[in-house]
Amino acid sequence: MTTIGYIFLDIKRDVLTPLEEQRQALESYAQKLNLSCDELLVEQSFALVVPLAERNEGRKMLDNVQRGDTIIVMQAKWVLGTPQNALSLIRVLKQKEVSLFCADLDGNISMPTQRKLLSSQGISAIVYQLLEALSHEAAGGNHGAAIRAGKARLKMEGKYSGGPVPFGWMVGDDGRLQQDEEQQKLITEMIRLKADRWSYRDIASKMREQQGLRLSHEGIRRIILKNSPGVTQ
Repeated sequence: MTTIGYIFLDIKRDVLTPLEEQRQALESYAQKLNLSCDELLVEQSFALVVPLAERNEGRKMLDNVQRGDTIIVMQAKWVLGTPQNALSLIRVLKQKEVSLFCADLDGNISMPTQRKLLSSQGISAIVYQLLEALSHEAAGGNHGAAIRAGKARLKMEGKYSGGPVPFGWMVGDDGRLQQDEEQQKLITEMIRLKADRWSYRDIASKMREQQGLRLSHEGIRRIILKNSPGVTQ
């Protein structure tokens, strides 16, 4: 499985974000997902209105991605285009079973969120429903603003609004986060091992060997610090 970072440099310079800033943002977001970018593609000869599948790097990327691959982009608008183009893109990625993470929306907008012991529609369902509605309206519009408004409404209702589900939690039938008992036990064990002076790498190895939990040592560190602020670095 390959993780691809897609960098967009607007030919018209209307939404210009420096390459290095995008690269750092993509690598930082990938790390948050416990991933690392295996490949970085730089698109710099096209305008936003050109569909992703008709851009040089975008076309190559869509032709070559395989089931289980992940694409990460800094802003959703750099790959979505019009509602019709966006809906077509997401349908293609769904069919290929390829994840598309947009850092500005903080979520996977093409596939359900997958985690050990959990499968949730998350933000992908919100995005798909909004695009279906928008595709019947005039082309254009701010997709990101509409999606963020939907997420804000869910947050006000106390419901899960998409993005990676925190380890130790799951989405309940009412759409709200609730504790995952089995994962909470693993968190307790991680904290105990750290208190016994185990390194984060050793804890990650133990979790992988005994529990089948494939998390990096950095992922283990974040879980422990989030659930036990008193633990030292």
